[in-house]
Amino acid sequence: MEYYAATVYPVVLAASAVLALAGVASLVVVRAHRVLTWVVTGIYVVVGAHLVAVVAGLLSGPDVDLVITAGYLLASLGLLPLLGIARLGAPEAKRADVDPDRPVLQPDQIARVDGAVAVAVAIALAVVSWRLTEVFGAAS
Repeated sequence: MEYYAATVYPVVLAASAVLALAGVASLVVVRAHRVLTWVVTGIYVVVGAHLVAVVAGLLSGPDVDLVITAGYLLASLGLLPLLGIARLGAPEAKRADVDPDRPVLQPDQIARVDGAVAVAVAIALAVVSWRLTEVFGAAS
């Protein structure tokens, strides 16, 4: 599946790099957290396009190991809920939950948690995309 290696893989790598840079910026400068939230929205779009490309490749492409490909695809989708995980410690979340031991994060803590998670997710998305490129390349 040359379309994936030539088009989808570079887009996912570029989006992962932007996500990692926005995550680092959010770690350094708390105000960059707003930019990170926009980048996270873009990552959702890129991973959705990635999903469509992989499924299309499975349906029309070479004989690829379905279990491995589906596992990597589910891994890329499973990473998305981690983005923005610090919202669970936001004061609004505390009001919605009656647990007295639920921690409440300050805005700078929320920005730093989201930034660190964004860097980790960016690395994982790049690795998953690379592995899918290898799987599709081996099947060709």
